Amino acid sequence: MRIYMITKLWCNGEPCTWRRVSTVRGQAFGNLPQQCGKASSAEPTIYKDGEYCTFPHAIEFLCRRYEDIFPILTSYPDLENYLSPFMDAWLGGAAEQLAGQIASAKIPLSRMISPQLYWVMTGNDFTLDINNPKEPKILCVGNNPDRQNIYGAALGLYNSRIVKLINKKGMLKSGVIIDELPTIFFKGLDNLIATARSNKVAVCLGFQDFSQLERDYGKPEAAVVMNTVGNIFSGQVVGSTAKTLSERFGKVLQKRQSLSINRQDVSHSFNTQMDSLIPPSKISTLTQGFFVGAVSDNLTERIDQKIFHAEIVVDSKKVDAEMKAYEPIPILTDFKDPTPDKRQMKADIQANYEKVKQDVRDIVSDELARIAANPKLRHLLQQKR
Repeated sequence: MRIYMITKLWCNGEPCTWRRVSTVRGQAFGNLPQQCGKASSAEPTIYKDGEYCTFPHAIEFLCRRYEDIFPILTSYPDLENYLSPFMDAWLGGAAEQLAGQIASAKIPLSRMISPQLYWVMTGNDFTLDINNPKEPKILCVGNNPDRQNIYGAALGLYNSRIVKLINKKGMLKSGVIIDELPTIFFKGLDNLIATARSNKVAVCLGFQDFSQLERDYGKPEAAVVMNTVGNIFSGQVVGSTAKTLSERFGKVLQKRQSLSINRQDVSHSFNTQMDSLIPPSKISTLTQGFFVGAVSDNLTERIDQKIFHAEIVVDSKKVDAEMKAYEPIPILTDFKDPTPDKRQMKADIQANYEKVKQDVRDIVSDELARIAANPKLRHLLQQKR
């Protein structure tokens, strides 16, 4: 049974920019803005106003030779100080150690090279500020179990940027609903839960067991997430998760009666004892449809009964009637391919993949030419040959 944790705590964010990222392989390509592939005019980027500022372009650029990357990044004053430790190692004869560091970052990046992933993460189809009053959106993203580790990183990147974009004043009420949370890494999740109240962003997290969260996020961060949420709904769980939930629900003073019978008489005794309100044994044997949980209230909406153990009754007839009244979702982009073997779609995806690689080759060529033509920067190309 899943555990769903919902919180009323939200985060004050700021416009998302992947700006001045500059460690040699993980942070080196400008600014990942709120609009896929193109930067917002209010957030200028380093190279051509963010025209090539997408994650696939960043991957391709960071997979180039460091003999090309170092001079290009160092030629920008905003990035020069970030590159100085690597430049010192490169020029100081520590090329072997530097190559090892670069390879350790390059290998995980190379696993994400995929024509399909490049197709999704390029272009400027829509902006990621989903709760923009002028252009509200519903964004639904799914993972692939077969390539969970690869796509999980891409989804984590989108999630971390969306969270920063939606947490601004003057935006619409919005919700972040994540099912199977352990399958993706959500950077800044604990901060989102803890500080997002004022921007009216609700967070709903779903996963099977606390142990999954501890395994994939680590015990410290998992503990912060579990202890910060305001509302929790749980079905049948066992082991340490059931014990943790029982402790969360607290104890209550319960009266116990004991009966003693001997040859002479029968004696009754009564005593009181603090015992678990919902014991772990009860949580581990819940029937389908029954839930335990706790909810939070606020100053103007008091809830006397915050802890519950009850069955959620679904009115199937009412649900069916509601589903029949649904309006069809308008088709904005049609990906249907009339060819029998889907060769047109494959050709489009492959063409986009080749375009990204060619864009990066052109960027490197143009930048090296710019450096060579500038007397003040020409020494960067002559330092190591």
